[in-house]
Amino acid sequence: MTISAPPGALGWTLLLAGLCLASILCATPAFPAERGVYRVEIAAPDPLAKLLEANLDIVRWSKRADVTPERLEQLFRTAPAQVKEILATEGYFSPRVEPSLEQTKDGSLARFVVEPGEPARVTQIDLTISGPVTQDPKGNQRIERARRAFRIKEGDVFRQPEWNAAKERVVGSLARNVYATAHIESSRAQIDPAANSAILQLDVASGPPVTFGELKVNGLQRYAPTVVANLNPIEPGTPYDADALLKFQRRLLASGHFASAVVSAEANPRAPSNTAVTVTLVEAPSQRVEFGIGYSTDRGVRAQIDYSDKNLFDRAWRLSSNLYVDRLSQQVTAGIELPRREDGWRYAVEGKFKNEDIQGQRITNWSITGARLYTVEEYESALSLQFLTERSSLEDGTRDDRDALFLGQSWTWNGLDDLLNPRKGYLAKLQVGGATKALLSTEDFGRVYGKANYLWPFNQRWSLGLRAEAGLVVADSRAGIPSAYVFRTGGDTTIRGYAFESLGVPEGDAIVGGRYLLLGSVELTRWITRDWGAAVFYDTGNAFDDWHEFDPVAGYGAGVRWRSPIGSLSLDLAYGEDTHRWRVHFNAGFAFR
Repeated sequence: MTISAPPGALGWTLLLAGLCLASILCATPAFPAERGVYRVEIAAPDPLAKLLEANLDIVRWSKRADVTPERLEQLFRTAPAQVKEILATEGYFSPRVEPSLEQTKDGSLARFVVEPGEPARVTQIDLTISGPVTQDPKGNQRIERARRAFRIKEGDVFRQPEWNAAKERVVGSLARNVYATAHIESSRAQIDPAANSAILQLDVASGPPVTFGELKVNGLQRYAPTVVANLNPIEPGTPYDADALLKFQRRLLASGHFASAVVSAEANPRAPSNTAVTVTLVEAPSQRVEFGIGYSTDRGVRAQIDYSDKNLFDRAWRLSSNLYVDRLSQQVTAGIELPRREDGWRYAVEGKFKNEDIQGQRITNWSITGARLYTVEEYESALSLQFLTERSSLEDGTRDDRDALFLGQSWTWNGLDDLLNPRKGYLAKLQVGGATKALLSTEDFGRVYGKANYLWPFNQRWSLGLRAEAGLVVADSRAGIPSAYVFRTGGDTTIRGYAFESLGVPEGDAIVGGRYLLLGSVELTRWITRDWGAAVFYDTGNAFDDWHEFDPVAGYGAGVRWRSPIGSLSLDLAYGEDTHRWRVHFNAGFAFR
């Protein structure tokens, strides 16, 4: 095929095509994609420089490769005003900002030299709390508590985030108890940039006192309403208490029946009496199988399988079963726990088989236990009846069969601020009980055991932990008493520096339990950060069979503490004074529990 065209037209066509092709081949991107189109430098005191870098638009856009020159010019023009707005939140109302924009071999450079000047300081605080709280018999205490929650003091640098938080704390302090509709009537921060001063005015109205009313439950499908109602700590007509709502919510989640539980009470200032308590639930799957593996310096590697059914026989009965194996023991457990009753009590039954070989003593036992329990967050009471049969054999060939029908009562008092990661408080336990040969037991004996722990943070960086433990078996001898009711000690959570349950009564080549236990511990922790600390400790005590044979041993050393998201973790290096050996101890959970 032949194409013909006038010579002039063809020449112009070829010229234009060549120019287009050249522009395509030779063109380079205006802004390289692998880096920002410009750089930003901020010359300011370090904390403020970081604040500006985190919040200025011109900094955020510098990470993008599609910024046009027009957009950069606009960001540069608005940046000084933004700098002043950001610094104002930190109390700097008269800053000097010197901006410059220049071209360098690496592209554009936007530079801001910032002199913040003197910050504004609070020179006057006018905090007023009004409303029915002023007529409350406990009103002075409530008002004083709300004032302390404000925290800002005259002379403090004015900071907008702290001013906002202070207002919320005052309202929250009143709203937490009784006055759920507390609110801000008016607030103002009067700033004088010339004088670098701030006058704060806040008027908080308490609103009327609020009381709880009926219980409303949403989301139940498998469970009866009584399952929820019997966990409710709130009585209709009682004053509003945010902590009671949280306590109710924790109980619902701890029951295992629910995957989600939200407890609320929306108070209306025009109708504050009998505010409904609303519970919104999502039921959890009733059956669950879990597999676990772990390690401890006491018992080595462990593995377990758990199966549970939270709605056995469609009656909200809780079936729990467990298979557990470690290098020292193997056990199988199965139990049924009935729902909490209206009076707060609940009933449980459990069967257990255990086989263990510790310190030269091999024990095989099985037991069945029935218990009546009353549990609230701060206190637990348990009355139990346990039948236990045991076969014990020592390395020298001695064998012994023992039985006990043991009636026991235990109490626990919990004053810890947080059971998972406590920072202060106490935990105490007391157990008493006994058995008699007249009722399915090989020996008459009584037993008393107590344990107390105290955690005291005496300043922000240092805390002191104290622990005491004592046990007594009332009997002429330990012969015929199952090992579960006598005492051995030593290990990660008792006397560090010694192997697990290696302290007790020597019998042949084995260590067996004694009729008495006495030990104490002191631990001093220096918190390097909020969650990481270093500790030194001293543990002493022993388990023994006669008072004149009491020979306390000591273990001491140092370790690391971590308040992790899953609980307290401890790693210790301890020296056993009696064995002249160092041992490593690792423990997950509250060390003094």
